[in-house]
Amino acid sequence: MPLQLVCFDLDNTLWPVDAVIARAEALTWQWLAQRAPALAAQRDVEALRRQRLALLQAQPSYVHNLTALRRDAMAQALLESGYTGREARALADDAMAAFLGHRNRVEFFPGALELLEALAGRYRLAALSNGNADLARIGVDHLFDVVLSAEKVGRAKPDPAMFARALRDTGVAPTAAVHVGDHPEQDVLAARGHGLAAVWANPLRLPRPAGLPDDVPGFEDFHVLENLLADLDISL
Repeated sequence: MPLQLVCFDLDNTLWPVDAVIARAEALTWQWLAQRAPALAAQRDVEALRRQRLALLQAQPSYVHNLTALRRDAMAQALLESGYTGREARALADDAMAAFLGHRNRVEFFPGALELLEALAGRYRLAALSNGNADLARIGVDHLFDVVLSAEKVGRAKPDPAMFARALRDTGVAPTAAVHVGDHPEQDVLAARGHGLAAVWANPLRLPRPAGLPDDVPGFEDFHVLENLLADLDISL
């Protein structure tokens, strides 16, 4: 069966995200500290990060909605700093909006955007992300037939729900689909477990994970990915 659907993870697959998140957190903290001096007098950006991790540990279901996790951790910190429930929620909502604005200022890996533009006329494309990137804000939503996130589906990878939804929404069989992502478990092994082919994205040029099966192809440069997909199109 010829290849019909190419699914992509987003963060650290199409663009580097760690520095983007760090910058967004720092700028959001500046915004929040100006408007909530009582909070700023007691905490800093690192304290908010610890509070967010503690909330996730206490309520693991937040892994399926990272926006709610970040917003609710900020609201919790504001409440503990003396703000009323209404004040805390309003400030947290506005701070989250500020964060998302910064969080979606990404720079694609070399060749990634050009490849997406080329593939969009050849295959159906799907974006499958555990994060809260907004492809409309980034300006590439028109290249994708399906855009799914853990927040939208209600389950984060490696849960199969996102893969199942992408196949259902496109009407493509798993044997005619491939998923491209950087995370060995959440992307590669999860996709293969649901019957899709998988390609390990390594634009960060990291050592190959020990647990990655030898038959999983990988790439560092996006022009190589185009060739890998062409090979899959023949072999599937």
